[in-house]
Amino acid sequence: MKQLKTFENTIKYYELTMTLDDLESTQTYPLPQNFKFAFWQNDKDTQSWIDIHLSTGEFASYIDATKTFKSFYNDFLQELCKRMIFIEDEKGKKIATATLSPSDDKSYPCVIDWFAVSKDCQGKKLAKPLLSKIIEIAKKLGYDKILLHTQTNSWLAAKIYLDFGFEPKNILQKEGWNILKTITNHPKLNNFPAISEDEIFDPLIVKIENYLSSIYDKFDYSVWYANDRNDIYVHANDNFYEYKFFDNANKIIQTK
Repeated sequence: MKQLKTFENTIKYYELTMTLDDLESTQTYPLPQNFKFAFWQNDKDTQSWIDIHLSTGEFASYIDATKTFKSFYNDFLQELCKRMIFIEDEKGKKIATATLSPSDDKSYPCVIDWFAVSKDCQGKKLAKPLLSKIIEIAKKLGYDKILLHTQTNSWLAAKIYLDFGFEPKNILQKEGWNILKTITNHPKLNNFPAISEDEIFDPLIVKIENYLSSIYDKFDYSVWYANDRNDIYVHANDNFYEYKFFDNANKIIQTK
């Protein structure tokens, strides 16, 4: 199997839902030296949230990231000072983030959302301290159960959630869990079969990535093809580019 990025666009997209019913038994992981936690305070931190998620490849368009932030957080923006946490490096730069969002689900009244570590800081053992911190925040806010949504593309984060004790919830949607089982071989997924490599990757996205690799050395991108869209957004060399694909990505044209 090819070496996978932390956020791997070429994996077929499936939503993965998990739950944690016992917050007290989770292990606490301290931050490495010279890092610290900080809550969201103002619009400057909104910019940090956008920059972190752009770096991971979840968004390849600044406009798209900004719109997503506004639409997602608009209903509880005033609560971010106690629900959105960052990790700062020794220079005070925010390089990781997660949010504990309120939920209308009475069984799971809070949700971990937008968990991300900046691309340049991945591998510095920040993910587990960040996850244990957001669970600590949940306990301080009086929650005793947590729901989270992730996806197959964020396979490494999904593995970490399982390590922490989260359990698969949407198990009837087997395709995504089969993919995660094949990639991670996690013991919590022993009831799901491993599948072939051909079933893991999206041929359309693989073709698009190969095309972009012939143009850019280092880049992040997103592809939108639901509801008859055919858009590709690319972030490379501190610039943003847009493409359209046609004929199952046999033809790709730059538009901006």
